[in-house]
Formats: sequence, structure tokens, C-alpha cells
Amino acid sequence: MRNLSLPALTAVLVSTAAGAQTAPVQAPYTVQTQPGARSGGGTVNDVALWVNPANPADSRLITADQNNGLFTYALDGGELQAVTEGTSSSVDVLGGFPLAGGTSGALVLSANPTLTGLVPYVMDPNADGGGLTRLSPTVPPLGSGVSYGTVRMARGVDGSLQAFGALASGGLRQFALTPTDGGVTATPLRDIPAGAVLGLAVDPAYRALYVAQQGQGLYRYGADADAGTTGTQVVGLGDGGLTSVGRLALYEISGLDGYLIAADPNANTFVVFDRRTLGRVGAFQLVQDGGTDAVEQSRGLVAFSGALGTAFPEGLFVAHDGMSSSTLSDNLKLTSWGNVARAFTPPLTIAQQQVDAGTADGGTGTDGGGVIINPGDGNPIGGEGGDDDSGCGCTSAPVSAVATLGLLAMALLGRRRRG
Repeated sequence: MRNLSLPALTAVLVSTAAGAQTAPVQAPYTVQTQPGARSGGGTVNDVALWVNPANPADSRLITADQNNGLFTYALDGGELQAVTEGTSSSVDVLGGFPLAGGTSGALVLSANPTLTGLVPYVMDPNADGGGLTRLSPTVPPLGSGVSYGTVRMARGVDGSLQAFGALASGGLRQFALTPTDGGVTATPLRDIPAGAVLGLAVDPAYRALYVAQQGQGLYRYGADADAGTTGTQVVGLGDGGLTSVGRLALYEISGLDGYLIAADPNANTFVVFDRRTLGRVGAFQLVQDGGTDAVEQSRGLVAFSGALGTAFPEGLFVAHDGMSSSTLSDNLKLTSWGNVARAFTPPLTIAQQQVDAGTADGGTGTDGGGVIINPGDGNPIGGEGGDDDSGCGCTSAPVSAVATLGLLAMALLGRRRRG
């Protein structure tokens, strides 16, 4: 059999690498928000989803507005409420927060630069004004120093409430959130030197914290406070189809399966990674069906696998559109997860999940369970390896297609010389 020449081998390998980085598919959105005069334009920084346990179709989206504060929207796109207590750079929701009288509700945290800290709210759809009510308004904000970055909440392995906040000076701070009489306190647990943080996602089943680091790419850390401060790069910029990295979202199919989705604002795409292996599945764009108003320069996204009424029976995907030509400002675009899944060949998995006990009070977080499988196992990005203090279970550095090409080319040259 005739050996391939170096140029021929190069062509084959480059073609294979390019095939792995296929062009993004397009999924249509079906609903978009109509921001009111109060919310201005070009100012949305983040978005979170509150699921109404009594009526999932009446769930709400909460946007963090860098000029005005918090705004809530119905799933039909209508604006419901404005909370203009300063500005907001990020927002998140987590259920199961103990309230006075032995009840529980959904805790909402807003990173508020004006008030220089994390401002806690609770979501009550029956409250006057639309639902968001500030928790203990006479108490100063929590976690001074984390007001200018991303905030995400999660549960510890013991069920405790925790929060991760990006520091204005760079890096992350992890807090334990402790309910008090009518309020909440935040106790620092550790600082992670993670550079400039643009996005966060916590995977409860794998005890993983995914961090989008500006100019670097996507990293994985252990989510537990004793997991150390060393992370492992999942994919760098220029690898895995990422030209830039922004907000992150987790689509949970089961306790262990699903997808990690990373916004690529420069390419106006969303890159999908397999939750188990962290291998790249593909990328998609959110576009108008038959029109030109595609999502651009996204600064927020939500992926939810539960049914949300008749409008979104297959789950929900939401993306912030930084340049909406239809509203002449920025807004949110909504679509069924089924539209995203069927845009791929083969289609992505569509989870038919109901709101379970982990979200029974309206939080979008879910408690993980089962055996923890290291995402590095069988993963061409992470590789296999021993445990490190990041909790990753993988120590191999990413190997790009270019590096692989170089190694194979050297092997071919050595073989020719020996011949």
C-alpha cells in the first residue's frame, strides 16, 4: 500500500479537523420580549428563569439591566415589573430558600454595582408590583466586592445554599448563604484566581463549576469549597469552535446527561458541549424564521428542560440579543428547546421533565445525584488521568488539531527516514 505524502496527510488531517468544526445550524425563535420605556436599550447584562410551580406557563424571566436594575417578563414577551434599586450586572434564582413562617421560596440575587454588593430578593407572584420583593431591605447588601461580575447560586453536597460571585478585581469568591430571621447572611468560603470572569455554570451532579474566562476560554473547577483553587481548561479560544466566550448555561437531561452551552458573542453563536465528556457537539444560531433579526452579541442565556405550558412543552431556550432590529434596542429571544434540538443532525436530546421537588418552590436549580463520572473519561479534550485538587479527575492538557497534525507529521517523517 502506497504511503501518503506529507502534503497529502496534511490535507486529510486538516479536512478531518474542519469536519469536526462544522458550520453552525440555525434554530428559529418564536417569541421576543418588548422592553418598556423604563428599561432603555443596549443595557441587558444577564437573564435568569423563575419557574412558577403552581403554573409553569406563568413562569418569568428576570433581566439584569446595567442602567436600571431588574426587569421581569412573562413568557409571551410582555414586561411585568421593574425594580430600579440601583443597577444590576448579573442575576440568578435558586429555590428552597427558607422564609418566615416555615415556608420556602425562590431566592433571587442581583449583583448591584450601585449598592456595592449582592442584593437578595424573593419571588412571590402574588405580591404587589409583579413578584420580586427585596429581602430585609434595611440590611446592607451581601458580599461587597462582587457587584460588578457574574453571580450564580447552587447547593452544596449537604444541601446548603451557596453563591459564586465574580470579583471586580478578577477571580471568584464562593459564599455560604445562611438564612436568618427574615433575611440571609453570606460567609466567604474561598477565592479562586480565575481572571476576568464572564460566565458561570454549576453542575450539581458532577460537582463542577464551569468558568468562562475572558481571553482564555472555558475552565472547570471543583464546585465544593474544599476542592482547591486549580482549574482545568476544557477548551481554549480557537479550539472547540470558540472564538470568544461569554455566558454559560446547563441543559440537564437527567442526573448525569445533558449539555453545557457557551455563548460565543464574537461569532453570534452558541457552542454545545456534551455534559458527560465535554466534547464539542456543535454550534447553533438563533434566527428569525424567514427574517433577518438574528441574535447578535448575546450577554445572557437560559436553557431549561422542563415543560412550561403549551407554548414551551419541550423546554425553553432564551438568549439575549444585543442588536435587535425589530425593537431597535436589545431584548430577549425565546424558543422551544425542541427547535434547537431538531436543528442538529442527528437531533439533540429533548428531555421531558416535570418540575420536581428540587424546583417545587420555583427555583431553576436542581439537585444532582447518582455516581459522579469524571468528564475526562474517554474525552478527547480532557483525556484520562488521576484526580487533582480541582475535582476534575483529568490532568491532561487540551490537544488541538494543529498539535495533533504536527505530531503525526513528525511520525511520518521519521518513518520515511528510517525507510
